[in-house]
Amino acid sequence: MINKSRKFILLLSGLVIISLTVNTLNISVVNNTSVLANLDEEINKDSALHDIPILAYLEDYINSEIRQEIEDYNIAGVTVSVVQDGEMTLAKGFGYKDFGFASPVVVEETLFRLGSISKTFTAIATMQLVELGLLDLDVDVNSYLTVFKIPDTFAEPITLRHLLTHTAGFDVSTSSVLYESYEDMLSLEEDLITNIPDRVRPPGKLTGYSNYGSALVGYIVQEISGKTFFNYIEDNITLPLGMNSTTCRQQLSLEFQEDMSSAYYDTEHPGFYEYFSLYPAGGFTSTATDMAKFMMMLLNNGTYNNVTILEENSVQDMFSDQYSVHPDLPGVGLGLYEADYRNAHIVGHGGDTIFFHSSMMLFPEENCGLFISYNSRSGILGMSRFISGLLESFYYFNRVVEPVENYKQRASMFSGTYVSTRRYYSEKNGLDVLFWSQYYSVNISVGKGYLKIAGLDDINFVEIAPYFFVEQTGTMDLSLFFKTDENEQITHMYTNWNTALTTYEKIHTSYVNTNLQLGLLILMGTISLISLSMWGIDSFFRWKKGKKRGKIILSIPKIWYIGILTTAIVTISLLMKINHETIVLSTETATAFQSILFLPYLSIAFIIGNIVLTFFAWFGVFNLEKKPYWNLMTRMQYSVLTVFSILYIIFPIYWNLLIF
Repeated sequence: MINKSRKFILLLSGLVIISLTVNTLNISVVNNTSVLANLDEEINKDSALHDIPILAYLEDYINSEIRQEIEDYNIAGVTVSVVQDGEMTLAKGFGYKDFGFASPVVVEETLFRLGSISKTFTAIATMQLVELGLLDLDVDVNSYLTVFKIPDTFAEPITLRHLLTHTAGFDVSTSSVLYESYEDMLSLEEDLITNIPDRVRPPGKLTGYSNYGSALVGYIVQEISGKTFFNYIEDNITLPLGMNSTTCRQQLSLEFQEDMSSAYYDTEHPGFYEYFSLYPAGGFTSTATDMAKFMMMLLNNGTYNNVTILEENSVQDMFSDQYSVHPDLPGVGLGLYEADYRNAHIVGHGGDTIFFHSSMMLFPEENCGLFISYNSRSGILGMSRFISGLLESFYYFNRVVEPVENYKQRASMFSGTYVSTRRYYSEKNGLDVLFWSQYYSVNISVGKGYLKIAGLDDINFVEIAPYFFVEQTGTMDLSLFFKTDENEQITHMYTNWNTALTTYEKIHTSYVNTNLQLGLLILMGTISLISLSMWGIDSFFRWKKGKKRGKIILSIPKIWYIGILTTAIVTISLLMKINHETIVLSTETATAFQSILFLPYLSIAFIIGNIVLTFFAWFGVFNLEKKPYWNLMTRMQYSVLTVFSILYIIFPIYWNLLIF
């Protein structure tokens, strides 16, 4: 069972790392009360015997697990620190900062890239300026911008609270973010101006992880404080805390260059130093011991070593849910987010670059924190295994699962493909979103009343409360929650392993079944063109032999069938074109396909005409000779094409293109 859980965590974590609306839906929370509260109360009694602070085996776990991961995943180096009750209880380096020269990781000296953990520093800087009255979390951010403005796409303005919780409603920015050369890197201001992402929904509705939004917060800190972002961070956070080996500067000093860990694809293939143009979102560098100080400050409500950099209320705002979709799923704070699993309450942030993979995990109830970072691309596998193994080893979990009464009948409504909001919503720079979105999607199917996720066929999810699912055996802490619109149609999905920063939107069937569209197009075209060609060849030879042309009434049915054929081909072709330009959600038919909505109705007119003309052909209606039109073979051929055209209407219905 542990292996299944690890497989699940590794796969889903991989999807999160790989990933970087056209219309807004009026979604509603179906159930805003906890469905697991009573179960969790019983679990807590057992879990208290297994929590991290009272177990002496934590260091043994770290030592054995990381050494094994280095071997299994060909990782060059790892750095770790653990804090508890205001003290650093463990700090250790593993492997090498420079594999070629066998230079070991020295925990007090070796620098690792923090990736998106940088966002927590940016959030702290923001809260400091809020405390001074220079910033307001709920004011239009355009009021702080002078050189450029965020477009007023929607009536509701974007605020700092939206940016810090990733609910601004941004598409993914086209910014390159990461550069191999400092000279090629855009400045923060240039990047923010050049790569303003589209606003795809009003702010505050859904989460959509955004590096651009976090970098914009850092830029505002710079503008309002009157200091460069680098200087502000050093003057107000890192140096006061004694974090002398932490920096967000992209050009490292000579001293830092000597201590900087190399980056690796694997131990035999070095990577390159990564320069971040959006450095407030991901460009920080630090040591494990400096991060220990940072964690102790956060766990001690903004104070470390008698130095207070943030008021207690501000820290609590960072820790508390500013955005939540369900009481039993993790929420989002300000620059931090929950990642609860196996009854462990965790607040923190992860961070990933191409080569460095890091995690800062805070356990507020245990007054404990853990920081870990890997310097190799395959470290994502090691980190995922480390975290899932840590929680499985130190936190007991088991629950009794009782499905809702009609769960088998309800299951089919949840099946489909769901795609992350952290994606491109339309074609940009030649990008094919149909191909790109495959890296962001989750496919859900139904088997015997249980939901299954593609790639995890041995794990079943069962509905225990309306729209809320858990792993069926009760031995794995895995949950799904589905949101609906005002018509009770499924629109969004959330999980407890991806945190509320990840929202999945249900995709329209026309987007998912592209092979079906292409196959239908080929099948209709082939059969129809063969038939029309046969009629054309017959007419040609009749003309060559000098025979009289048939009556005009005999040509009308064939011309009419060309109408249904043309309409079908145009409809399917446009559907495929739309699929490559934008991801269409399940509730967006009227708006996404508005340019082709008349075509299915035109198809119906042609189909009705085909049926009528087929009847005329067989019974000789209006034929003065009072006998069927054409010979038997031609009538049968036309009848087959009519049946085929009738079957075609199934597909506009399947695609929800017929709106009555």
